[in-house]
Amino acid sequence: MACKIVPAILCGGSGTRLWPLSRSHEPKQLQTLFGEHSLLTHTALRMNAVPGSEAPLIICSQAYANEVENQLLENNVPISAILEEPMGRDTAAAAGIAAHWVNENFGKNAVLVLVPADHFIEDLEHFHTAITEAAQTAINGSICTIGVSPDRPETGFGYIKRAANKLENLPAYAVDKFVEKPDLETAQSYLDSGDYVWNAGIFAAKGSTFLTELKCYEPDIHDKLLAACGAARVEISDQNIEHLQYDPLLFSAIEKKSIDYAIMERTENAAVVSAKFGWSDVGSWASVRELGQLDKDGNNLSGDVRVVDSSNCLVQAGGRVVALIGMKDVAVIDTPDALLVCHTEHAQSVKKVHQALEKDGHTSALEHGARSKSFESRARGWARNWLFNQALPLWADIGLDREYGGAYEALNLDGKPITEMGRRFRVQARQVYAFAQAYELGWKQGADALLSPLNYMLDHCWLDTGGWGHVFNRDGTVIDNRIDTYDQAFALLGLGWAYKVTGEKRVLKAANKTKEFLFNQLRHPIIGFVEGLPSSTPRRANPHMHLFETAMHWMELFDDKQMADLADEIFEIYTQRFCVDGLLREYFHEDLTPIPDRANKRYRFLEPGHLLEWAYLLRRYEKLTGKKTYTTAVLEAFTEAYGISPNTGLIANHCLPDGSFPDQITSRLWPQTEFIRLKLSQKNPVDHRKGLEMLERTKTHFLTMEGEHMGYWHDEINAKGKVVSTYSPASTLYHLIGALIPLIQKIETE
Repeated sequence: MACKIVPAILCGGSGTRLWPLSRSHEPKQLQTLFGEHSLLTHTALRMNAVPGSEAPLIICSQAYANEVENQLLENNVPISAILEEPMGRDTAAAAGIAAHWVNENFGKNAVLVLVPADHFIEDLEHFHTAITEAAQTAINGSICTIGVSPDRPETGFGYIKRAANKLENLPAYAVDKFVEKPDLETAQSYLDSGDYVWNAGIFAAKGSTFLTELKCYEPDIHDKLLAACGAARVEISDQNIEHLQYDPLLFSAIEKKSIDYAIMERTENAAVVSAKFGWSDVGSWASVRELGQLDKDGNNLSGDVRVVDSSNCLVQAGGRVVALIGMKDVAVIDTPDALLVCHTEHAQSVKKVHQALEKDGHTSALEHGARSKSFESRARGWARNWLFNQALPLWADIGLDREYGGAYEALNLDGKPITEMGRRFRVQARQVYAFAQAYELGWKQGADALLSPLNYMLDHCWLDTGGWGHVFNRDGTVIDNRIDTYDQAFALLGLGWAYKVTGEKRVLKAANKTKEFLFNQLRHPIIGFVEGLPSSTPRRANPHMHLFETAMHWMELFDDKQMADLADEIFEIYTQRFCVDGLLREYFHEDLTPIPDRANKRYRFLEPGHLLEWAYLLRRYEKLTGKKTYTTAVLEAFTEAYGISPNTGLIANHCLPDGSFPDQITSRLWPQTEFIRLKLSQKNPVDHRKGLEMLERTKTHFLTMEGEHMGYWHDEINAKGKVVSTYSPASTLYHLIGALIPLIQKIETE
């Protein structure tokens, strides 16, 4: 019976035994180990050539889905779709989402052929024959695997014992049993018997058959998998490739289990096609050596390598000369940031090195760094998934008060809203801005999400005496009626973006009322704007910075002349008063002259995050007006030289003008986002790389959460990298969106 074959490539796993070429976030299947292509590309080309098959379906981590697409399209390999897993749930889940997709798109009689992305196949003709025979068996209701006839007593593979006779009128045998990796003596007995084949991890089944078997043996996995599939979101890439993105909470609920344990070892419909086509699972550097071209001494050499009196060695040079003298059975793998030297007999132990590095939080366990081709692509994929599928849904759900309206101030360590905490007005305005920006980026739910904090602002927060109040109870009653200029700046920012999204006249009316109050009631009699009402000292640069930011948003959104004049005014204040000896200060006297060094030490603190924030805004102002100040380079250079915690590599909360730190070094999340935004907004590739590297550190220390906490963040860590904050502040969403916008929108590097 003829059947439609849909190849599905399982592109998961980390390949830690092939470190340092393979990393957790850049696994072996994306690396070129032999020939001109990555293992994934070799596999896709191989499957695309199966007679009568559809274009391959790819199942991979969302972290490198963009890289997968790029690699295949660059090599002219068509793609049916890419199914993006938010986290690994083993092969039963991966096979399940593939089966569901095939069922939905090709019908219940289409045969899904699952193949790992990281295998080596030598004889394509016999391989294709085996695939065809497995598909013929599957169309009759079996789940058919392909077994490779062993040619040696291999202890590193699992085995399948087949029945004595073939199934009636089919090219496959019934499966007698699956067995684990044997010892050498047992492996030899398997080889001698002729009844055992290596388990190659290749499966063929109708999508409908697989789902039926999964429901029979693992009903919980089946039901949760279907729930995740039902809620999946379809994204179409720039290259017109369909990407399915799964809800992280629903997907994480699926139990981790392999196809073998979930189905194959329990089903009565297991079959096996026996084949011999030259196969390796490329599981260690010892196996890699055997796959390549060998010289007369059995050496497999790539790159700029010189060997003297050496044999049976694998050497991969990564950009510099590597020389071996008097070596035998040694693997040397050289990459820009890590070097491996090991005896090939101990190649299986490489994963222990990777585990140790991962435990220590070493970046070389995770990725090759910002110099690698896939680094930015992977970062962009992570940013879109984390922001649109994790953070925004979380804060638009439990982060909003369904009873009283508005945004909660923070979530506790359990990820629940802290209902009794007073609500600062600025947080409501920031959430309006954040959801509006998300809407502009393509997250359409943002238009609805911004209404809750917007209505709370408009209904409760404008005081009878004028201006936006400072802190409110959950029900909208006032806790602190102080007028803070910082709050008025964010009112204008949030209202401007809310009007951009909603077009509501009441929003524009509130914004105009805010501008009138700002210019008529909050001007300082000498220079700039007061801290608030009642006026207080010392004065700060920070409220002016946010007025500067808001003014530029209004210039871009509405070509507002009044706000353009405000931006010009604050730029002049920065150059004449705030920037002292080329370096921004935080606190000032009444006339905005600097507080002397003999003053209270607290007033001499610098905040590196503010230096970065000003640098970004000044560069943005230059793009809008052509007016520039060369002090932006000083702000950046000072921060990188003196504002980074030496142990964590994160931006510190405070330092002093002489570059020294206070007694206790701590780092909040928001300064890291300002570094990322500044660097990713620049076209210089060196700065761009620094931004990507800081994003990785930020993810590790602040953003890596699982289960119900996905989209949650920690606020502060100490010098040892330990979390010291007790809740997750909502206000940080404003900073995080700012940091990720240039990555999501992609600034082209020169």
